[in-house]
Amino acid sequence: MATQGTRIKIACAEPLGPGARLLRIERADGAEVGFAGGQYVIINTGVTLPGGKLAKRAYSLLSSDAEQRAVEIAVKRIAAGPGSNVLSDIAVGAELEWSGPWGKLRLPDGFSGRALVVATDTGITAALGIARSAAAAGARQLDLLWLVESAAYFLPERFVRDRLPAAASLTIAGGFLPVGHPERPARACAIAEEQLARGPYDAVLCAGDGAVLYPVRDRLVSLGAPEGAVLLESFFNNPLKKST
Repeated sequence: MATQGTRIKIACAEPLGPGARLLRIERADGAEVGFAGGQYVIINTGVTLPGGKLAKRAYSLLSSDAEQRAVEIAVKRIAAGPGSNVLSDIAVGAELEWSGPWGKLRLPDGFSGRALVVATDTGITAALGIARSAAAAGARQLDLLWLVESAAYFLPERFVRDRLPAAASLTIAGGFLPVGHPERPARACAIAEEQLARGPYDAVLCAGDGAVLYPVRDRLVSLGAPEGAVLLESFFNNPLKKST
């Protein structure tokens, strides 16, 4: 169940290569988090932005939902990002607040079909959470497709593979075009179309760059993927988000 203003404690931290950090987090009151793989929390970093608002940032829970008293998130340091810099430097034992867990990017309980998870960039954290969830354990087929610019972009490949269950298949489309490249959506659609040939899939879940994933969703539906079974969560570049 989602909660607001919950106190959390940094229980452990370790580097994940250049500019990335793994944080293990517990609720300060010791209670269970109550999340399902694929969901996220919104962390209040305590930083006040120039406009007076607090810097609150969403992070997917990449740990297995079999463990509910401690969860893991991965943080990518962004040079001008006040939120990511706080979490990249925060000390073990420090406390913050979060709200959540939120999100509907998850497989249904008792799922036993074939699932495809498409992630771009930092969306691999949600993909890991989905793949490691209790709902995914009964999947007949579980394929992950990660579109990423370079091996040094975020999470190391070995970390991702070590966290995946043995039954999951991971395909990494390395050397993917950078965020904002005009040909990025078309390239992603072509790669996803090739992946779809390994199906058919009963569920498709997408996480990452909205500018890429909305066209991917439309392409997959046009090729026969069940429209209601293609779920999407934009980490950034959400075309449906209103400008303010």
